Amino acid sequence: MTTSKFLIHYFKAHGLSNVTRAMLTIAGADWDHKYQSWDDWDVVKPTTPLGTLPVLIETTESGKTIVIPEAAVMERYVASKFGLDGSTDIEKMQVNMVISVTHWLSSFWQHKIFRMTPEERPKYLEEYKTIQVPEWIERAEKLLVENGSNGHFVGDKITYADLTASGMMDYLLAVKGMDAVLNEKTAPNLFANKRKTDSHPRYHAFRKSDLFDELSAGMEIIVNPKVPFDMKKSHIC
Repeated sequence: MTTSKFLIHYFKAHGLSNVTRAMLTIAGADWDHKYQSWDDWDVVKPTTPLGTLPVLIETTESGKTIVIPEAAVMERYVASKFGLDGSTDIEKMQVNMVISVTHWLSSFWQHKIFRMTPEERPKYLEEYKTIQVPEWIERAEKLLVENGSNGHFVGDKITYADLTASGMMDYLLAVKGMDAVLNEKTAPNLFANKRKTDSHPRYHAFRKSDLFDELSAGMEIIVNPKVPFDMKKSHIC
């Protein structure tokens, strides 16, 4: 177990820091938040490494500070540091396969729905529900079956892949009407994977915490003006 301390600099919402936060929780790491206000973001933005958030700040036992920008980089760094990225080269490849197909789905949401105009959004949201999400379900179900339908994407223990898929399902289940596409019948192994992942003692406690609820409320404030969104529907265990 590392003695480093971690600070997540981000807005008060799950957003792009949800998987990093989940992995730090699972690992039992010492971590906290530095919440960024929208009011002074334009002033703070140029002071961040790449003009983006989230940023992960690690302070080692010796006092060295490591600043890590970009959500995907943060995730891979934390996954590697805490052994959540697979035990062998083959497992690492399998984990990255899940990350790749899930980031593809997330990217469509960010660029084709969230950033579209109110006039364009319904068209892309319908495409998301009828094409992109079903394709992701099909791929994820295939990978889970290939791993023996044991509740994990890779091997027999929780990995970065499981937490990424569970985090994606949090957001999908929160979208109004998505349950017609993503449900126990269409995605039995994904639901089993999510239940197993979310039942991890540390992660389960975090998901039941006031902090998790506050971050969920932050997500709803951001998303609801664009798409009806209720994070309470993301809890299935």
